[in-house]
Amino acid sequence: MNKNLLFSMLALTAFAFADGDTNSSTLLAGDNLVAGCDTECKPKPVCKPKPVCKPKPVCKPKPKPPVCCVREGIAPNVLTSSRPCDDIGLYLFADALYWHADVTNAEWAFVNPTGVTSPVSGKNQELAFKWNWGFRVGIGYEFEHDQWDSDIYYTWFHNRAASNGSTSSTHFTVPAAGSASSLNTDSSMSPITAASGTASAKLRFNVLDWELGRAFYVSNSISLRPHVGIKGAWIKLTENESFTGTGALATYSSSDTTKSWAVGPSAGINSNWYFGCANTMPSTRGGEVGDRPMFSIFGDVSGALMYGHFKNRHSETGLTAAGAASGGFSASGLNRNLMVPVLTGIMGLQWDICFACDSMHLGIRAGYELQYWFRQNQRFSNFNTAGLGESVAAPRYTRTTGDLALQGLTIDVRFDF
Repeated sequence: MNKNLLFSMLALTAFAFADGDTNSSTLLAGDNLVAGCDTECKPKPVCKPKPVCKPKPVCKPKPKPPVCCVREGIAPNVLTSSRPCDDIGLYLFADALYWHADVTNAEWAFVNPTGVTSPVSGKNQELAFKWNWGFRVGIGYEFEHDQWDSDIYYTWFHNRAASNGSTSSTHFTVPAAGSASSLNTDSSMSPITAASGTASAKLRFNVLDWELGRAFYVSNSISLRPHVGIKGAWIKLTENESFTGTGALATYSSSDTTKSWAVGPSAGINSNWYFGCANTMPSTRGGEVGDRPMFSIFGDVSGALMYGHFKNRHSETGLTAAGAASGGFSASGLNRNLMVPVLTGIMGLQWDICFACDSMHLGIRAGYELQYWFRQNQRFSNFNTAGLGESVAAPRYTRTTGDLALQGLTIDVRFDF
């Protein structure tokens, strides 16, 4: 019985503890309800997603020379480009010109110092030009296509022959027993009364050239650049003569003007002959011309055949000691069209250097340049004689043509970038 009583008390104790835990759990839940809110809380608003930014465009790399234009081997089978630094882009160049002009058919007077007429001996007076400065400026572009290049440049040169020039023979004084006569005018001044003579000339030379070419190696140390293009020219040549005398005719003067323009195709070839081990294409460098600076002897030749229009004027005026007009002549209808051949050449020393990771180039060269322009001096010579069946002498003029030659020092500076 005691055992039964003991088991009954243990059962009641276990039930009581179990009931106490349940009440405690229920109160805690109630407490949470009181601490919170009586109604259900609203959820937080959902943020809209940010728009996705477009990716930045990828910059295109600078164009590189095609594979066929990369130097390979000592004597490559392809005509490897030899332009400076193998770069693509603009280049500028400027030349200083110290030139001298020569004009053929420029005789204007004959002086007989003794006056002896049998036999006649003496010297022709000829126009002589001075040395003078000029310039040439140009801009070009090196293309990716087959490594071609193209440039356009302008040449300016003015020159004169004056009677007071130390190197000029355009002034004379007749000796006391001598005589002088004009070679190109209808002057009625007697040779024995001519006391002195003077002449002057002015040259205005303006030329515009466009070229398209490609420079390439033909051996380890020789490069060529053939080119074609168009040449245009505007040239004006003015010549004035004047004689003074002691007779009835005090002065007699004349003026010749040749003003022309011309345009036509041109072609030529430039060459560089590199010297020194630093400027060849040795096999140990894999065919690269990597050593700088580079020295070379250069030689360029070119020619053009141009269609030209010549506008000519010729006039003469005589004055007595009193200032009255005496004699004279003015010719008209002298314009004409002619084909004008042109030859040019230059030879000298060249120095080149590349820098800024071969992205820039500086070149300097100095040489002696020659240009020969045919038919530029259009003059009129007088034959004042009576023709067959004529009783009175009349002025007879025939056109004579002379050439223009330019020569002198040319210093060129070129910058590629």
